[in-house]
Amino acid sequence: MKILITGGTGLLGKALIETVDSNYEIVATYLGNYDVEDTHQVKYTKLDTRDKAGYEYLFREFKPKVVIHTASIGSPDYAEKNKELTWEVNVGGTQNILFICERFNAKFIYISSNGIYDGNKAPYGEEDEAKPINYYGQTKLEGERIVQKAKIPYAIVRPILMYGWPHSFERGNIVTFALSNLEKCEVVNAYDDVYLNPLFNHSCAEAIWKIIEEEKYDVFNIAGAERVTIYKLIQEVAYAFKLNLDLIKPVQQGFFNELVKRPGDTSYKTEKMEKELGIKPLSLKEGLSIMREIRQ
Repeated sequence: MKILITGGTGLLGKALIETVDSNYEIVATYLGNYDVEDTHQVKYTKLDTRDKAGYEYLFREFKPKVVIHTASIGSPDYAEKNKELTWEVNVGGTQNILFICERFNAKFIYISSNGIYDGNKAPYGEEDEAKPINYYGQTKLEGERIVQKAKIPYAIVRPILMYGWPHSFERGNIVTFALSNLEKCEVVNAYDDVYLNPLFNHSCAEAIWKIIEEEKYDVFNIAGAERVTIYKLIQEVAYAFKLNLDLIKPVQQGFFNELVKRPGDTSYKTEKMEKELGIKPLSLKEGLSIMREIRQ
């Protein structure tokens, strides 16, 4: 089967490619001032989701059966400072890819976010009301609304905060940032008032491949097993990698002077993920242990 992955060098795109079945042929699009070498199974191409003509050409040439749309602007602060660009990418880019999927009869998997929730009524299930509290969350929710009108089979996947090993040329994540600082014996300040159930990137990829393999085109909130604060997450990182816990300091929201507020608790219910996809949520210990074993 032919699969197109937008944002193929991001944390989730990388995990999808690392866990892909040998029966799939992949084209992965990306943006960035770097080049990525093709493999026997994966072809990489630079392409902006705002480039509708470019994607139409790619579809004509490659003819994907499924598109996994991971590409987006993911920083709430960047989104707030760059609203026009964020709308063009997160909403306009989604519209472009979905429109072309409809033309070519390709199934569509939209990667949304826990940022669609306000954080006041956790834990969240798939049917709970979405009320974003910042512009980034608004754009992801608008993407969902567009997808829900699609004339083709679609899935909406809402990963919670993800961690794992990124490509060296891509931005890190909360765990790799913490590791870098702790290994340099630098203090790490971490929120003790923000709750979620962190998600190992390979677990999210596993869920997406299950959706495709079993044709479970639906809405799924995807998360790890434990509801923890960011502070507790970083403590678990220190435990797993045998680093100094005393360097980790609890702080409250506002400490970093962020431009926009984050939801206080977007932890998920995982019953649907477990029942419909057969995915067992990984504990932090399990996910971090795998990270340690596959360290690059």
